[in-house]
Amino acid sequence: MKSFPVSTFVHCLFVLSTTIFAETGSADERPNVIVLMPDDVSHKVFTYYNPDSTSQTPNIDGLARTSVRLTDFHVSPSCAPTRAAALTGRSNSVSGIWHTIAGRSLLRNDEITMADVFKHNGYATGMVGKWHLGDNYPFRPKDRGFEYVAWTKGGGLGQQPDYWGNMNHVAHYWVNDQLIEMTDEDDGLEGAFVTNTMFNRAFEFMQQSKSNRKPFFLYLPTAAAHSPWPKAPGDARSGLNAKPATVENIDKNVGRLLSFLNDQTLAENTILIFFTDNGSGEFIYRGGKISYYDGGTRVPSYVRWPAGGLGGDGKGRDVATLTSHIDWLPTLMDMIGLQDVSDRPEKLNFHGQSFKSFLDDDPSNDSGAAFKNRKITICNMRKDNFQKYHQFSVKKDQWEGETITHKWRLTRKDAKSKWELWDVLADRAQEKNLIEQPGNEAIIEELKQAYEDWYQLVADRAGEYPRIVLGHPAEPETQLNSHDFHNQELWNHKIVAEGKTGSGFLAVEFAKSGDYSFDLRRWPKEVADQSTLTTAPDGKVFDGKGVPTAIDVASARIKIWNGDDVYFDQRKDANSDADGVPFVVQDLPAGPAFVQTWFYDSDGEPNGAVYYNYAKPVASGGQ
Repeated sequence: MKSFPVSTFVHCLFVLSTTIFAETGSADERPNVIVLMPDDVSHKVFTYYNPDSTSQTPNIDGLARTSVRLTDFHVSPSCAPTRAAALTGRSNSVSGIWHTIAGRSLLRNDEITMADVFKHNGYATGMVGKWHLGDNYPFRPKDRGFEYVAWTKGGGLGQQPDYWGNMNHVAHYWVNDQLIEMTDEDDGLEGAFVTNTMFNRAFEFMQQSKSNRKPFFLYLPTAAAHSPWPKAPGDARSGLNAKPATVENIDKNVGRLLSFLNDQTLAENTILIFFTDNGSGEFIYRGGKISYYDGGTRVPSYVRWPAGGLGGDGKGRDVATLTSHIDWLPTLMDMIGLQDVSDRPEKLNFHGQSFKSFLDDDPSNDSGAAFKNRKITICNMRKDNFQKYHQFSVKKDQWEGETITHKWRLTRKDAKSKWELWDVLADRAQEKNLIEQPGNEAIIEELKQAYEDWYQLVADRAGEYPRIVLGHPAEPETQLNSHDFHNQELWNHKIVAEGKTGSGFLAVEFAKSGDYSFDLRRWPKEVADQSTLTTAPDGKVFDGKGVPTAIDVASARIKIWNGDDVYFDQRKDANSDADGVPFVVQDLPAGPAFVQTWFYDSDGEPNGAVYYNYAKPVASGGQ
């Protein structure tokens, strides 16, 4: 593979477009679009904001200097919720994603994604990196509008659905359903590292799209710098710890991306959008990841597109208007002139709004009252079932003419806690609670009503379960994962290695009626030659410290039901030398159901968990 050296001078990055599409209309002249989203990093690690950062980030710093910078841009406080909101233009809580595990990171199958819209408009669509919106049909990226997919599974490397033993420096990943072992490629960076590998795949996708003379939409959410950090990348500076070295590796790959775009003459007419998926540690703002204060939701976001007249050398500028992840899709559609998919249901209308008019330096064309008076509600739920008033912030700019005079935040920890009001324009650390200050009654009531209106949208569908579909031709065999258990948290390889005990139910749908087989396992199939139900594979996992441990598995149970109808509930003795405990369930009806499984030890007590359950229809005349 061609080596793409790091560009120490950042030339050409992100951009949200302008009017080129409306003026030209030619498919070959349509801008390419890249959405680049590093994981679990924010202002604190970038030297543009924090010169004392342990990590040095010259490429991202240069990008910030030469871009349009959204200085009051907000995401959700954790991984999957941000991804759902950005890809749909809708509140993640309304679309059913309010956690990173427990079946609440599965994007409802009727939601329409950014990839669906771009594909509808004739773009090549690619997803490279960390998906975290479901690993089974109909939730996979290839089911949601992406034609090219290179990915790892779960919510990060070494999480339970991911290939066994995956870590940043040693991994297997999938490219269009083909399993590939990561190697040290000729890419100008020393050593194999997942971020390097994924950027290499991104370059291949873009090169192929260019060869096909087709504009592309590339969604590039990195798995880095999400924990754990078992080992620094091979190109790390001497003495630098693994996490800051991982951040520097992201920056080097951003430099490679910028050089690639220049080398391929793609930079001028490529919209490159950058933002991170949540706050990460208190620095400028209060709170960090999984905080409903600004430190959890307010992140760097830049946009540059030279052909569209935004950004460039000496052309960086700040936009202080309140914006968020739900705005990117409607803004891109507005700037490029994309048509929405046909027959979008009213219940799937956008919650975000286009901020196209704020991206230039002419305030006379800025959006009017509908945009300036809007409120944005973001919550940090992280529970299986949605709870009203749990950890949220309602955000609003208050304007006088063309000037923002207040940036309000109404927050509340839970239904039993007191309300809080902050003006982060004057108090960005959110230290002075203004809830009792006279004169604020009107804005408090306005923001409270905004929360109630938003909550009603959530509540209308909060009782629905996104359901993994079994027996569909798109996924002949389904690996059911403990990561998605409701009411139980068994989400990474270290938990599997330790044999933590637990059980939760999975919401499924049988695509067709008939007989189904289920293979209940402690370990995934990729280590079947190294382990059994009662023995453990070699090696270390997750953070490089998790050691697989054998447990006593004497029997297994599976229950399948829907409402008051129990279709199957049986317990069976285990063969200790086998890889799993097989069940064949006859005459299951098509439609929704719940599946729950257990392992028991020789004393009949629950022990460990069925972390992996392989389900498929039984072919006629055999198993």
